Amino acid sequence: MSAVQIQTILSNAETFAELISQTLSQDNTTRRTAEDLYAQLKQQRPDAIATNLLQLLRASSDPRIRSTCAVFLRKFLKPGRKDAAWTILNRAVKTSVKQGLLEGLGVELDRTVAKQTADVIVALAQLIFDGGDSGCDKTWPELLTALQSWLNPQVPSTATCEAALQVVAGLSVHLKQYSGQLAAVIIRCLGPHEDPDVQVAGLRAVVEFLQVLRKPKDLRPYQAALPAALSALQGLISAGNTTAAENVLTELIHTAECEPGLWQPHMKAAIPGMLTLAGSGPGASSLPGDLQRLAAEFVLTLVDMKPQVVQAELGAAPLAAQLVAMLAHFLTTGIEDDASWAEDPMASPDMDEDDTLDEMHRYGLECAIRAAEQLESAAMLRAVVDMTAAWAQDAGDWRKRHAVLMCLSQVVGSCKEVVKAAEVTSLASLLVNALRDPHPRVRWAACHTVGILSDDLGPGLQLGAGGAALLKAMAELLAEPESPSCPQRVKAQACRALVGFLEGLEKEDDADDEEDDENPSQQKVQHQLLLPYLEPLSVPLLAQVERCAAGEGGAVPGGRALVPTPLQEFSMDVITHLSVVLGSAFAPCFHVAMPRVMAVLARAAPFHGPSAVASGAVTEEEAEAIVRVQVGALECAAFMCRAAGPAAATEHVPNIVAMLGLLCRADIESSSPLLVPLLGAIEPLASCLGPEARHLLGPALPLLAQWASKDVGLRALDDESEVGGHASGDDSGSGSEESDRDDSDLSLLVYGDAAYRCTGSMLVAKTAAISALEELVAKMGPTLAQQVTILSEVLIPRLLEYYLEDIHLMARRALPKLLRNYLLALSQGTLPPNDPAGSPTTAQAVLLRMWQTITVVIHPEAAQAEASARLLQLPDGSKRPAPTTATRADMVEVLTQIVDCVEGTMLQQAWVAEAFAALQAAMAAANQEAREEGSDDGDAVESSQDKSMEADDSVDLDGSDAEEEEDEDDGEETDDESESPGEARDRLRKQVELCVAAFTRKYGDAVAALAQQVLAAQQPEQQRDAVVTVRNGMVA
Repeated sequence: MSAVQIQTILSNAETFAELISQTLSQDNTTRRTAEDLYAQLKQQRPDAIATNLLQLLRASSDPRIRSTCAVFLRKFLKPGRKDAAWTILNRAVKTSVKQGLLEGLGVELDRTVAKQTADVIVALAQLIFDGGDSGCDKTWPELLTALQSWLNPQVPSTATCEAALQVVAGLSVHLKQYSGQLAAVIIRCLGPHEDPDVQVAGLRAVVEFLQVLRKPKDLRPYQAALPAALSALQGLISAGNTTAAENVLTELIHTAECEPGLWQPHMKAAIPGMLTLAGSGPGASSLPGDLQRLAAEFVLTLVDMKPQVVQAELGAAPLAAQLVAMLAHFLTTGIEDDASWAEDPMASPDMDEDDTLDEMHRYGLECAIRAAEQLESAAMLRAVVDMTAAWAQDAGDWRKRHAVLMCLSQVVGSCKEVVKAAEVTSLASLLVNALRDPHPRVRWAACHTVGILSDDLGPGLQLGAGGAALLKAMAELLAEPESPSCPQRVKAQACRALVGFLEGLEKEDDADDEEDDENPSQQKVQHQLLLPYLEPLSVPLLAQVERCAAGEGGAVPGGRALVPTPLQEFSMDVITHLSVVLGSAFAPCFHVAMPRVMAVLARAAPFHGPSAVASGAVTEEEAEAIVRVQVGALECAAFMCRAAGPAAATEHVPNIVAMLGLLCRADIESSSPLLVPLLGAIEPLASCLGPEARHLLGPALPLLAQWASKDVGLRALDDESEVGGHASGDDSGSGSEESDRDDSDLSLLVYGDAAYRCTGSMLVAKTAAISALEELVAKMGPTLAQQVTILSEVLIPRLLEYYLEDIHLMARRALPKLLRNYLLALSQGTLPPNDPAGSPTTAQAVLLRMWQTITVVIHPEAAQAEASARLLQLPDGSKRPAPTTATRADMVEVLTQIVDCVEGTMLQQAWVAEAFAALQAAMAAANQEAREEGSDDGDAVESSQDKSMEADDSVDLDGSDAEEEEDEDDGEETDDESESPGEARDRLRKQVELCVAAFTRKYGDAVAALAQQVLAAQQPEQQRDAVVTVRNGMVA
């Protein structure tokens, strides 16, 4: 662009105004051309552009033009923007802009333009006060003068007053020293005769000051703003200005979040008034739902922040009663009476998918949980029970009966410590009556509540006086013919309630928490409760399973009746849980149930896998549903077999093997919902069949080996990285892999002092596979010896995955058993003559690989050989995390078990020397760690002493903060099971002593010198207290 063209545009006000107008054009070409031209002008003549924008902001009669000028001026001031140009403007232009903005705002009548001008002023003031305007002082005295003028009661323009308050709010950090003077001015703006927009802006300014002020003396002047805001809110509601009322309520919630202590003198007036606005109690308002929820949120925010203070001011019992009335109002008004609710057999019983529950109902459920967690449990429970007694008998309004049940489901869990046996019985009686209610929505709510309370109050609810009646009522509901009052949707929810009932029944009483073994007396009581209802329950449940096997399911849009209904799916879940709880007592039902469940698997098999979708046999939606039913049927069959025992399960083994052959495909993906249940089903089958599980190995073992060996993609997290960020160990070549990673499939773990991420689905599948392999090793015994090569190739590398706690533990337990059983099979000659596993060479190879892996973890510093060094690398070539002292102690324990189970002649002299060197190095590393920790502890003591001298900048305006913090501390739990570094070192020393003892028992004097060297590595006081000493090759 030539200088003449530039001068023409910038020297003519109308031409420049036309350019700005074109940037607002609806025509894309015109708008882009104008924007490009403006950008060139700004780059070449920033001073002239700033001056013209300011003049047009003051002179244009078009609010849209003035608004655009303000936006463009704001962009001059944004740090980091390519088009930011304030710092290169000359001093005269800067002065002109500052003066022109203040003068312009003082006379602006349009609210939008005034607010955008205020944005420019705030941005400019922040730039000046923060020192971003080089060469200028960090002051703008004219702004303070202008604020006094704008906030004068005589100012005729409400737009200017509102914008001035916006400036005050935006600069609250920089105006803290004037906060006391501004408080009275701001509070005046909340007066009843002020414009609603000014009231909202004033309250927003109050919130901003509450966020930056810390000293009580600075906060107290703003306490008067709270009742003024409440009066303003009442006036807005009376005037029907719900938009401004919502804005005021939103800001009031922020005040409760910032400084709840300021509200203490006003709670007795504020909270009852807000509850009335929310629709609670006599004189309740009929405001829009959004406004009611905001009023409730204000109360709940104060309850969340200051529960003890709120209850002290209003009384725990009256407050609880008012809150329960409020949330019951939300629950009743937020549910639609839709006749079609009960008609669709494919409708999910899940509450989240119920379109007849609106936001008011869902918020009521949230209110119930929050109130129950914060308020006094006895008061909250009493309020709920009282309302339940009043509403449960209301035959005229099913919504009320529904509401009290939903309220119970949310509240009782937080109050369970005060629920006595008599109240449990009363609750059970209420639920029994609700399960027989004539309205399906009430019956659904009863089922929902039974499931939740069975967990919250279990097993007391189930084993108490009302447990049998509950079980009977649910059995009757399932057996009842389908009808409008008992649709499949309710029956499906009853199945879910039964699952919760049975799961809660398995929970231990608090008195039994420390007992590791199953309580026989509790099991007997469980059986006494369930057995009378086994047949009444199993008949309708198995009828649904049979319908599923016959293909009498539901139909998805455009699909066929292949998809199981939710009732059919959940029926199998109930049967699964019955078999788990009853164990061998489930046997009478097994012979009837097992063929039907296997028939479901057979029915689904032809439609399984991607090929079925590709061929058009099923749609994708049908395929997903079929996988779900396969998962349920597979789990059901496996756990029923474990309950019935090997004698009953053996006849079904051929069918199970055939089904596994169809399902155990090598191409199954980690995202498949069938994978983990399929891997997990092997474990109960192995537990049931014992040595006969050998029939399962053909289809199952390759899949187990495949997923047990999967790389979980371990990556270290940088200290400053986000959870979804790139890992510190990634090289440049992994960028595409990282960009394609699904962070929703991310698991975080901590090992040592570092955090790591891995692929969550891989970790879950890998854990299920290792668990199944461990069970096979434990139950099959020497029968598994023929598979020693593949099992050792899978399990031994898992010892190197010590950062995966569960997997490492299972591998440590399984490998010594595998080796012991294998050697037993060798000694008994049970392996086939030509089987390679029967060769001594194979035995030595397995033992050597196990030995090298164990010793390299105990003493990784000695991994000099290339083969050993590779063991310490992750699959991507990066280095594994260094093993902790706790891990070394674990591996020494495994080494001891290996030494105990092998013949002395199997261990070569070099191996023994290698093991003793590893033990000695582990002890030295532990001692060095202890010395370093002692030094760090000394530094920490100094640091804590220094910190104790620092001032505490916390604010306690009303004297209640300490009480609240104490309450919060009381709720904290510490992890008593975690092992401290010192405890890990002590355990390592103990395991080393036991390992030395094992070697000494095996080799006597031949290892005496090595043993003495290892024990000498301990500290002098530990040498004196050592459990093991070696004298003449004997352990004393």
